[in-house]
Formats: sequence, structure tokens, C-alpha cells
Amino acid sequence: MEKSSRSGLCSSHRGLLLQALPLFLLLLHQSTAGVQAQAPPPPPRLQEAQERAMRELSSTVSTTAPWWDTTDPNPCRWSGVTCSTPPSSNRSGSRSPAAAATVLRLSMSGFGLSNPSVLASICSLDSLESLDLSMNRFTDLPQPLSSCSSSSLGATLRVLNLSHALLAGPLGDFAGFPRLELLDFSFSYLLGNVNKQLSSLASLRILNLGHNGLDGDLPTNMALSLEELVLSGNDFSGPIPASFGITKHVKVLDLSFNMLSGEIPSDLFFAPGLHAVDLSGNMLRGHIPQVFSRGLYRLCLGGNFLSGTIPGSIGDASSLAYLELDNNNLVGDIPWQLGKCSKLLLLNLASNELTGAVPAEIGTLNNLIVLKLQMNNLDGHIPSALAGLVKLNVLDLSQNSIDGEIPHQIFQLLRLSNICLQSNKITGAIPTSVSSLQFLIELDLGDNSLSGFIPTMPISLSTVLNLSHNHLSGSIPSDMGSLRFLKALDLSYNNLSGRVPPSLESLQSLRKLVLSYNHLSGPLPKFPSSVVVHSMGNPDLVDIDEDSDMMADTESAKWIAIASFVVCFVISFYWDGIRNGWFAGPRSR
Repeated sequence: MEKSSRSGLCSSHRGLLLQALPLFLLLLHQSTAGVQAQAPPPPPRLQEAQERAMRELSSTVSTTAPWWDTTDPNPCRWSGVTCSTPPSSNRSGSRSPAAAATVLRLSMSGFGLSNPSVLASICSLDSLESLDLSMNRFTDLPQPLSSCSSSSLGATLRVLNLSHALLAGPLGDFAGFPRLELLDFSFSYLLGNVNKQLSSLASLRILNLGHNGLDGDLPTNMALSLEELVLSGNDFSGPIPASFGITKHVKVLDLSFNMLSGEIPSDLFFAPGLHAVDLSGNMLRGHIPQVFSRGLYRLCLGGNFLSGTIPGSIGDASSLAYLELDNNNLVGDIPWQLGKCSKLLLLNLASNELTGAVPAEIGTLNNLIVLKLQMNNLDGHIPSALAGLVKLNVLDLSQNSIDGEIPHQIFQLLRLSNICLQSNKITGAIPTSVSSLQFLIELDLGDNSLSGFIPTMPISLSTVLNLSHNHLSGSIPSDMGSLRFLKALDLSYNNLSGRVPPSLESLQSLRKLVLSYNHLSGPLPKFPSSVVVHSMGNPDLVDIDEDSDMMADTESAKWIAIASFVVCFVISFYWDGIRNGWFAGPRSR
């Protein structure tokens, strides 16, 4: 009975479905027809004047940019062209036939343009909001560009990109472009100074004049709306003005690699909206300011002549992710307050005169990826607390006076790719846990006082393995032959003994092998000519190739001596024969 009831239920449902099928198909047809009726119309045509200007533009660049496909009759479909969408003009949502589009954005980057006459067509696009002419070869564009300001283009343009344009001239006047929000002239060989050319740009938010030949004082008469100011890689000189009021509003300030001098204004880093400051590569002197914005994300002051200590108030910059103070004259201890900057990704204090021990608080920076403290006067032990740097890739403590043993926990930081501890006073054995570092490509422990045997090394090593100038003993492990990506191996100035393992011949990427001044013996494996081998200072080490060459040279020298003797004898005999008339015919009587 149960089976029959189920069967009846299914049969009744099937009948209902068959009855409803025609109605469903009718509704589907009406729905599809409605969708087809509501399909968007094709893109509208441009205004007649703008279409004519675009075709003139196409003709102008046809030789320098033959890849620009302008065969479509509607320029709105051309690559790099963005047009407006005219509003609907009737109840059905369709556009009026009279509605026409206008060009909003035009990108002609890398078109090989060099003649400013191309601007004649562009200037007539009176609706243009964004113009990208980067990666071209203009030599005289800023002045002709000013002529566009007299057209209505000057009233609409918001974005102008002329980076990498090889302009080689002065900046020009932009008074006719009051709505500009982004202006990029980076890498364009601009010359001269920047005074009031930009003072009329009240809406400017982003200005990039980086990597040109601009000189003189820093421009200060600019819009308070500015959010990003990039003047790096120029020849600006003089001090950073104490009333550099632009920093009260700017978020990104890049003045790196100029010739700025004097001291850093005391309130420069305190602006609440400031995110990034780069003053590296200048000639700035004095102390690092004491006050920092909590929103500061990046601070780069490397490559100057800054002195004094690193202020402990640096810990107030709780959002700091990048801190670069390298290549200055900073002294004193590394402030423990850096441990409060929990978002740090990169900490570079290299090449200063810092003293004291590495603070254990550094080990709390569990987001840190790069730690560079080399070339200072640091002492004490390597803190085992550094094991907390679980994301660390690069650890460089080289050229200091650090002593004690290497904490084995350091080699348990599995993301490490570069470890540089050379030129310190480190003692003890190399922890065997080094073999677990699967991403390690460089290990430099040279010029220390390490002892014991060489442990198994990770096969990921690819650039340098330097264990030279230590007190390592025992033999060279044969498993070093598995380091097939290694390019340089230096084991010199140790107490290594025994034979050089033949497995080293299989190091296919090796370019330099230094085994000098050990106690190695036996034959030296044969390496290809692409490998430079230094093995001096091992009296019992036999270089088969050198011995073969010496034997060959000796044999050659012997045969040369014999040949010389024979030749000299023949010449001498012949000369004596001539003098004594041995070769003359019989004399006539």
C-alpha cells in the first residue's frame, strides 16, 4: 500500500507539471523578449567636432604608433579612449538620437610621440578629464601645453601624466588648468627651479616631479589640498623650511636624493595626517626630531649626516612599518621603545655608531621581515628573544662586536633567507638546526671564533656560504655536494683536515671555491674551468691539474733545450766549415 501511494503521488505531480508547461514556456518567451527589448544600445557616437579631432589624432600618430587600431568607425571603442555615457532622454530608457558622447579619458602612453603638434587635436577635446602622454619623446612640451589652457580643455582637465617624456626644459606655467588634481612629470629631464608655476592649482592633490634636474630652494607656495608631494632625485638645495606648512596637510612627502642641508624641522613628523616621509640621500645634519605622528607609516632618513641618539619617543609612532636610519652618524643604544612599534616590517639602522646590546624587545616585533643592524659598534650576545621574529627573512648583524654563541632558536625561524653574522666575536658551534632552513639562500658566518664541525647545510643555499676565518675542524662534509645551486663557497682559514670530497664536483652552479690555509690533503677534485679555485696554504693537498701542467712544462722545456742545442751545434759547425773552407771545391793548380 505504501508503494502504491508513493506512485500515485508522483503521477499526480507529473500531471500537474505537464499542465503547467505551456504556461511556463509562454512566460519564458515573454521574459526573453523583454530582456532583448531592454538590451543596451550600442555606444553613442561622439560629438561631430570631437570625432573629427580624434581622426586627426589618429592620422598624426599613425607612423609612430602603427599598433593603435583605429579602424572602428566609433573612436569610443579605440584602445585608451573612454567616453561619457549620455543620459537617457525618454521613458523607455533609450537614448535620443541627438545624444552624443564626449571623450573623458585619453591614454597615448608609449606612442613614440615627439612633435608637440599632436596637442592641436588634443586641445580641442574640451571634455577631457584625464590625459596620459607618458613614455614618449617630447622635447618642448610644457610651453605648447600652455596654449591648451586658452581652450576649454584647461577648465576640465583633472589628471595630466607626462612622466618619462624626455622634456628637457623648464616646468612651464599651469595657471590655465585650475582643476588639475594630479600632475606627474617624473623622469622627464625637467630643468630650472620651481617657484610659482603651481601656485594657482588650488585643487592639486598629487604632484610628482621626481627624478629630473630641478634645482633651487624647495617650492613652498602650493595648494593646501596637496596630499602627495614627490620631489626626489633632483638638485634642490638649502634647508627644509621651518614653516613648511604644506606638511600639515600632505600624507606622502618624498624629498629624497637631493642636496638639502641643515636640520630637520622639529615638527615635521608630527602632522596628524602624515603617512610617509623620505628624506634619505641628502646632506641633513643635527638630531632626529623628538615628536612623531601616531599615523606615520614610513620614515626614511638614511644616507645623511644625522647625529645624536635615536629618540625613545620613536615608540609613539605606533603605525610605523618601515624605519630606515642607516648610513648616518647616530650614537648610543638602540632604544628598547622600538618594541612598541608592533607593525614594523623593516628596521634598518645599519652603518652608524650605535653601541650596547641588541635589545630583547626587538624580539616582540612578530611582523618584522628585515632586520639590518650591521656596521655598528654593538656588543653583547645575540638575544634568544629574536626567536619571536617568526616572519623574519633577512637578519644582518655583521661587522659589530657581538660575542657569545648563536642561539639555536635563531635557526628555527623557518622563513629566513639571508643570515649575515660575519666579522663579530661569536664563539661556539654552528647549531645543527641550520639544516631546517628550507628558504635560506645566504649564510655568512665568516671572521668569528666558531669551532666544532661543519653541520649539514640546507640545500636551498644558492648565493654564498662563508665559514672562513674561524676555528672549524674535522673534514669537509661530503653532503655539501648536494648544494647544487651554490655559487660561492669559502672555507678558508680554518682547521679543516682530510680530503676534499669528490662530491663537490657536482656543484653545478659553483663559481668560486676557497679552501686556502687549512690542513687538507690528498688530491684536489677536478673542477670545470668556470670555477675559480683557491687552495694555497694546504701543503699536503695535491692539485692534479697543476702537477700535470708542471710535468708538461718540464717535458716541453727539456725538448726545447735539446732542440736549441742541436740547432746551435749545426750553426756552429756550418760556420766553422765556411771559415776553414771545408765546403769549398778542389783548388786549381
